[in-house]
This record gives sequence, structure tokens and C-alpha cells, in this order.
Amino acid sequence: MGIKNSCLIFPFSKANSNSISALLASLDIDPILNELDVMLPNLKTMPINLISEIQKYDKIVLAFSVYTTQLEDVSLMIKQYRQIIQNQELLIFCGGPHAIGDPFSMLINGADIVCTGEGEITFPKIIKKYISNQDFLDTPGIAYFNKSNIFVKNPKENPINLNDFPPFSVKHNLIRPIEITRGCAWKCRFCQIRSRGGSIVRHRSISQILKYIEITIKHYSNRRPDIRFISPNALSYGSSDGKDLDLNYLEELLSSIKNMIGPSGKIYFGSFPSEVRPETITKESVEILKKYSNSSNIILGGQSGSNRLLEYSSRGHDVDETERATKLLIDAGFQVMIDIIFGLPDEKLEDIELTKTHILKLIDLGATIHSHTFLPLVGTPFANQPAGQIHPEYKKFISNLISQKKLKGQHNSQEIQAKIISSRRKKEQKIKRIHLDLI
Repeated sequence: MGIKNSCLIFPFSKANSNSISALLASLDIDPILNELDVMLPNLKTMPINLISEIQKYDKIVLAFSVYTTQLEDVSLMIKQYRQIIQNQELLIFCGGPHAIGDPFSMLINGADIVCTGEGEITFPKIIKKYISNQDFLDTPGIAYFNKSNIFVKNPKENPINLNDFPPFSVKHNLIRPIEITRGCAWKCRFCQIRSRGGSIVRHRSISQILKYIEITIKHYSNRRPDIRFISPNALSYGSSDGKDLDLNYLEELLSSIKNMIGPSGKIYFGSFPSEVRPETITKESVEILKKYSNSSNIILGGQSGSNRLLEYSSRGHDVDETERATKLLIDAGFQVMIDIIFGLPDEKLEDIELTKTHILKLIDLGATIHSHTFLPLVGTPFANQPAGQIHPEYKKFISNLISQKKLKGQHNSQEIQAKIISSRRKKEQKIKRIHLDLI
């Protein structure tokens, strides 16, 4: 195997740092691939600046973890890397939410191989076969164009056991929040989490979580670290189905962590990147948050003030639950930030008025609004819906709340992103239809 003559280039950004760290960790535990040279340039670094480093290798794997909002940047980077890497073998491997959601899109934007599921098994397999000159096109969990330019999508691997893989890469000094749960039992039609992690909810065991917290503590030997977690629904940790809570198991986890990190350590649970759903907020769950979490600000996914839109989005809760959960948290002394999405598909004037009323109620309770504009993300049931727009009825309302410091978010930039995503998807769908017609 030409491990010494090969390298992995994995352009890095803050937004992708958790997934990149986990994928690198899957290489770290491989007895061969842990010797692979790895470059982690910033995603915005021009490839031309890496020529002198790249030239000493015969084989290069260029990997990207791609969010839909990053597709323009990644597509440009792929073109630039292809221009400068011409005297060596190059394999471009892409994964992440956009690649999983629409592998065809990722292929026509320059990828050679697309990971269509969880990468911890697929990523090392592809690299190992590639640098060993083995055929890798039969690997489960990938998509590609074959020699006849036919789109091929292999069956996926079975869902992984989180305990079999480290949550972050110690070797590359990427100590990140610990993923404690993967998969989502809910079916929100605007969300990519289910397409990325699947519907089978899996939890990392308490013993494994504690193992990596101990590693984190040793890494930050000069101070007790802040412990953070990755979960699609923090309070569902330990739940067998991802919906019914197992608060005894959750408390066992948090109390064990508290004992390990001591009084000077801090646990951030229920705040980014481990938000909570309204229906998981009960008197008992709030008591656990109050007892163990140092998160002063709990992030709650409310999304809309219209029960019709919540039902249409398959959100799984109603407006009353959001307001009830907000009151419980604020009465317990937490600051609460509520996610609200403007411009959801089929939003009507009556939905807008209901959402405005709902927002004012939440603010009266003491909450702050975290605003978003609907993005038609690939891999979701709403992928082909029109780009989200902030209705004129919202404009003055939002402006007033911003001036009062009661609302903040990226709704303006997301409105622009939504148009770009929608326009690009229409073009790519047309290309796909032409491609299929030609086969």
C-alpha cells in the first residue's frame, strides 16, 4: 500500500469541524490509515497556495463535507484543485448533508465519489482501496457515474454503533463536542437531520461518553473544560425510540459527568449544538437541566405560531406546547431562545398573523426569538418547495423586535441563500432529466 506516497486534503471550516473531526477519527483508529498524511487547509484557502506541499505525493484524496449552503464554494474549490493537480492521481470524495441528500447534485458539481450515508465506515474503506489500487466501486454507501456515465447508487451500510467510533480526532487536535445521539424519530419536512443520521435513534453509551470526556480533560490540562454535546434532541438521550424520555438514564449520564469534571467544570446541555424540543420539557426534565446544565440559555425549536403549518411540516407538536415549555423554563430561571422559521411552504396571511401573535406571547413570557428563513434543503420532503421569503407583513414587525433586542438571527442572509439554492436546484433537476433521457 502506497501510504507514504498518498495524502488526504480535507478543506476545513468551522461549520464542518464536528463532522470532519469524526471522520478523521475513523482514520485514526485504523492501523494503516492513521499513518496517512493529512492536510487541513481552510475551506477558503486557494489551492494554488498548496502546490509545493502537494507535489511530493503520487495519490491525493480530496474530501469535502458539504452543507447545501456551501455548494457554491465547494464547487469552485473542486474546479481549482483539478486545475493544479494534474500530474498526480486525484480522487474527490464528498459527504455531508448536501451529498447525502442529493448525490447526483454533488457528482455534477465535481465529485468522483459521494458518500450517501454515515461516513465512519465508508470513508476509510474508500481511501484504503484507492491508495492500494483496488477497485472501490462496489463499496456500500457510495454513489458515482460509471464508465457509461450512468448514475449508480450502491446500497448503504447498516447504521453504525456510535460506540465503535471516536467522536473526535485527538491526533489532529480536534477536540469537539461529543455526539451522544444520532438519528431522529421525528419527520420534520424541512430538516436534513433524518436524511443524514437516519430514523433509527442510537445513543453513545455512558461509559464511552465518560471515556472521551476524560480525554477532553487531559487535553485541556491547564483548566477544566466546558463539556458540550451533539444531539438532534438533547433530552431524548437514552430513549429507546427517540420520543419517550428516559430521564433516569439521562440523569445517570449527567451526574456521572458532573462527578468527573468536578465543581470547576461546566456542562452545557440543551444549548447549541444540542437543542431541545418543546414536548420534552416537563417539570422533571427542567429539574434535571437546572441541576446539571450550566447552559443559561436553552434553545427550543418552536418553528411557527401556526398549528396548520406545524402539522403540514410534520413537526409533531403544537403552539401550546411551545408556550408551555417556554414558561416552564423561564420560571425555572433559564433564558430561552425560540427558533422560528419565516416563509415556510404554503404560509398564508393567517399563518403570519398567528406566528406574530405567538412570538409576542413568547416575548411576554421572557423569551428571545432566533429567526430563520425557510431553506429548501436537498434530501428533505420540502426540497422542491419554493424558496422561503420574508413576507412584507413581517418586515416592520421584525424590525421592531430587533430594535428591542428581542429577535436575532440570520433570516436576511438565509432569504438570499434560499433563492440561490432554489435556482440551482431547478437547473440541476433539468440536467438530471436530460441525463436520464440520454441513457
